[in-house]
Amino acid sequence: MSTPCAGSLLAPRALRTPLRRAAASAPMRVSFAGGGSDLPGVALLDGGRVVGAAIDLRVRVVVEPFDRGWVRMELASRGQGPPGGCAEAGAPRVLTRRRTDPPRDDLAFRLIEATLAATGVGDGVALRVETEMSPGAGLGGSASAAVAALFALRASVGEVASPEELSREAVAIERERLGNACGAQDQVFAAFGGLLDLAFDARGCSGVRRLAIGSPELVPALSAGLLLVDTAVRRVSGEVLDRVDAGAACGAKGELVAAAGEVARGFEIGSLALVLSGMRRGAAAKVRLSGAASAIAVSMQQRLDGLGVEVLRMCGAGGGGHILIWAPAERHAPILEELGPCLVRRPALGAAGVRLDPEPAA
Repeated sequence: MSTPCAGSLLAPRALRTPLRRAAASAPMRVSFAGGGSDLPGVALLDGGRVVGAAIDLRVRVVVEPFDRGWVRMELASRGQGPPGGCAEAGAPRVLTRRRTDPPRDDLAFRLIEATLAATGVGDGVALRVETEMSPGAGLGGSASAAVAALFALRASVGEVASPEELSREAVAIERERLGNACGAQDQVFAAFGGLLDLAFDARGCSGVRRLAIGSPELVPALSAGLLLVDTAVRRVSGEVLDRVDAGAACGAKGELVAAAGEVARGFEIGSLALVLSGMRRGAAAKVRLSGAASAIAVSMQQRLDGLGVEVLRMCGAGGGGHILIWAPAERHAPILEELGPCLVRRPALGAAGVRLDPEPAA
């Protein structure tokens, strides 16, 4: 089944204030193959394709009524880094301004300001973003925050939005309001959740299909071997993408799309070997696309040589963030020993898309 969700311009909204408290969360994602073919300039010719999964790392947004005439924004990290500083947790960042003040251009708050403007909920509102990691982790956290914020803001004024609408609005916020040269996969995984096969054109995501899974053992086996390694390096994906050569990107697109098709076929027939083959093919294409953006992954591959790693690649645009590793679970111990103090996450695949979170017990 194909569900179009191509991007569109954001229409101005009348100024509103929340009627009630609303809390929503949206998942981050890992892509197995095809990442990079969703970029607008790359997908322009013959389209792009990404196969991946939402994971059980979520961004939570809480919207509440606040003093009329004022806007309060807060960013809070629930994460706790290991020795060696591979991930950071800090005190919440809070910004309070008058409703009539211009939106703040502080990099950390630009995304929140953009979601407030997109929904029109910009008076007497407090919005808090809670996440387990700082931005630039390569797992689509900014898109998850945008989707969760849009959902919570709409819910606070009694509106309901479909996953298609939320992903479309979140892409438009990134591209049109913030001017980021981003792809469109992260927003779709955040809104829809699950394991997805996505098609793209120049405007954004043009089709969403739930992956057909030919064997009940496949997803647990794939999950059991996955490790997400925090590199301790944070980067702005738009800046990484701006440095990618357009000719190289278009040249690599055919291989990226073919790798995504191989992974999708592996899921369909229940073949872990074929899924891993497609993931390796996609990882190699990403290195050819931008050696600089994959330099950390190449270095780690050399460190882990001979330890049973079957797939290793940068997540997201590269240049930092997380590295995805797949190895048989029985090989994890020596791999983890070699990685030392770095934070390693073991994601569960197929997390639910954006949703309202239950109210805490009184």
